[in-house]
Amino acid sequence: MHNKDSFYRYGKDRDGYQKYLCRKCNHQFAPDRPMSKKVPKYPRCPVCGKATFLHHDYEYYSNYRCCDKKCNHSVFVPKPNNILPASMSKLVGKNDFKRMRYPVHIIVTALSMFYLGKNSFRNIALILRVAHNVKVSHTTISNWCKKFAPFFNNLFGTYANVRF
Repeated sequence: MHNKDSFYRYGKDRDGYQKYLCRKCNHQFAPDRPMSKKVPKYPRCPVCGKATFLHHDYEYYSNYRCCDKKCNHSVFVPKPNNILPASMSKLVGKNDFKRMRYPVHIIVTALSMFYLGKNSFRNIALILRVAHNVKVSHTTISNWCKKFAPFFNNLFGTYANVRF
């Protein structure tokens, strides 16, 4: 059994509560600290089954790492309540023109020539070079069509029932 002389003050914890250390078993504790009701439940490592710790907490997901230094596996857990309603639609792919190298009107022109004019990617690249003096690769135009196809499909679905 522990007596009064086997404990001594061991500094303060991060919230300012006095910590004590047992000289016999080296157990640290803060008796004045209130018990927290909310204990985070971290997932187990899917590789080794050991405990994980929170490595990064992002807006839409949390990154947990395995406590075993040999394993060091990362686990990404999405936060379902932080997903915006717009991202939960059937729209997949890029839906804005941010961070694009070329201006929006060049991209829209190329996409409209492909989807409405039924031109090839190489032909569209040639037309853009001659008409707009913009050198765009046919592979870049192909990537634009892959990225923005769901966006234009969604726009077509919303405006297909509108009569002018």
